Parts: sequence; structure tokens; C-alpha cells
Amino acid sequence: MQMNKLDLHGILHEDVYDEVENFVFLNARELPVSIITGASTRMKEIVTDVLEANNFEFHTPAHNAGEIIVTQDKDY
Repeated sequence: MQMNKLDLHGILHEDVYDEVENFVFLNARELPVSIITGASTRMKEIVTDVLEANNFEFHTPAHNAGEIIVTQDKDY
């Protein structure tokens, strides 16, 4: 099964919150999904802030520190 992906390369930090929030809610019934953050620590912080604020479970896979996998919507 192919996971839906959001690649944040080229997205400004100020736009990331809305991009991630829209993506996870549009795909909440099709989890898991992948969010590509790249190596930016700030980008990872913004993404995890969005996911925590909206009650999603997630993890960073051991094989790719520049990716966050969203696994569950705790409210669903």
C-alpha cells in the first residue's frame, strides 16, 4: 500500500502549520501518512507541534530522520 505523502521542501516555515494541518485532516481516514521534513530542526518542531495540538500519534522512522509518519488520530 502506497502512503500519502506531504513533502515540505520549498515550503516556508510560516506556511507549514496550515499545510500540515490541512494534509492530516484531509487524510485522517487513510492513515498512516508520511510528512517529509528534511533535515531542518525547525521544520520538524513545527510539524510535531501541529500533530500534538491536533491529537495525532506519530513517529520518526529509524531509517529516515527527515520523515515523520502519522499513524493515528486519537480523536477518531
